[in-house]
Amino acid sequence: MNKIFLYLYPIKEFANVFFLGNEYYDANNFKRPFDVLNEAIEKRYRDKGYQVVYILYPDKEIFGITPKKNDKIIFTDVTFKEATRSTGLNTGEEVKYPNEQLIINQLGEVEELFIGGYHAQDCVKRIGEKALQNGINTLIDLDLTDLFFSLYRHEEYFNVEKYDPERFRAFMIKKSSRYGEAFAIDLFNRNYQSSVYGFNDCQHRVR
Repeated sequence: MNKIFLYLYPIKEFANVFFLGNEYYDANNFKRPFDVLNEAIEKRYRDKGYQVVYILYPDKEIFGITPKKNDKIIFTDVTFKEATRSTGLNTGEEVKYPNEQLIINQLGEVEELFIGGYHAQDCVKRIGEKALQNGINTLIDLDLTDLFFSLYRHEEYFNVEKYDPERFRAFMIKKSSRYGEAFAIDLFNRNYQSSVYGFNDCQHRVR
């Protein structure tokens, strides 16, 4: 079975929105995030027989991730500039999303796909939903999206060796429960209603 872990857009421009600098983490006795991220990719995916694939814009270099010998890098059909026109970086022109089908095609034959990277509720979700439409068994590893930078510091939650959707759901609802349990559940359901997150499936894919 061809199993792939796909990580979207590990570039400095996206990472620096969340990354506070190693000096901050060292001063506050936190593990350095990219050390943990690389370890999680290794233990959750490479060690379990997954091909690790990164998507980059053709005009950007990889940042924060340390590719290994058998990892693969593929590229979008749009540049970073074209993809960020509506973010304030390049105002006045409409954003152009990468062609999701072209990305899926570059993966070749794949039966099981996990996805991480930037951003959980935008590009990651779009590609995940396209993979599902192609009949690929797909799930977003929300721990390893842009949410990672806050989640990994909760040692009672974050497991470097595996992603558990139900554990994620319970953790996020608990975080919002100060506003009431009903509110927390409704908020979670609204944020993660897409099938690619796996919360509306009877069976979750947990390794």
